[in-house]
Amino acid sequence: MENKLLKNGIIIFMFVLFVFSVSAVNASSNDTSVLSLSNSGITIDYPSDWGYSHAVSSDSIMAISKLSSIDSFGIGQVNINVEKRPIEGDFYTFVNSTYQSMSKDPDYELVSSGGLMISGKDAVEYIYTSNTNGVQREHKAVWFEKGGQAYVLLYSAPLDQFEDNLYVFDYMLSDIQIT
Repeated sequence: MENKLLKNGIIIFMFVLFVFSVSAVNASSNDTSVLSLSNSGITIDYPSDWGYSHAVSSDSIMAISKLSSIDSFGIGQVNINVEKRPIEGDFYTFVNSTYQSMSKDPDYELVSSGGLMISGKDAVEYIYTSNTNGVQREHKAVWFEKGGQAYVLLYSAPLDQFEDNLYVFDYMLSDIQIT
């Protein structure tokens, strides 16, 4: 009887150990670690399936892209770019003038705009679409002022991938550190 109980105890222990091991492997394979990138007093956190990429804009201070979307030139088709520009005049006039000039271009369409707060700072958000060389993209730009400079965090993706990856940009906005 004692041997049978010992055998059953060992079997149950092995089963519990097996289930725990499988659960731990599944949990670790589903985990996406978080990475950080800092420049000009701005720190952003992003998931490890995103990474550094080249930016087209000369105003860019940081650029990340979904790793699976980076082309042979190092440009991400699903990307988040942080730019810094000197302000000419009032911040809100400066930002709004960018989108007023875009409204005259038939390749751009403003979807929405409004105010919000990020990291305790007033910010302005613009969502718009573009059609450049037959490629339709959606963009979400969030602007704020820091030290006499206009900063913009710009998320861009092809229309069919915009909503699926928006959570990364929204996470960055909720967790951004501005010093």
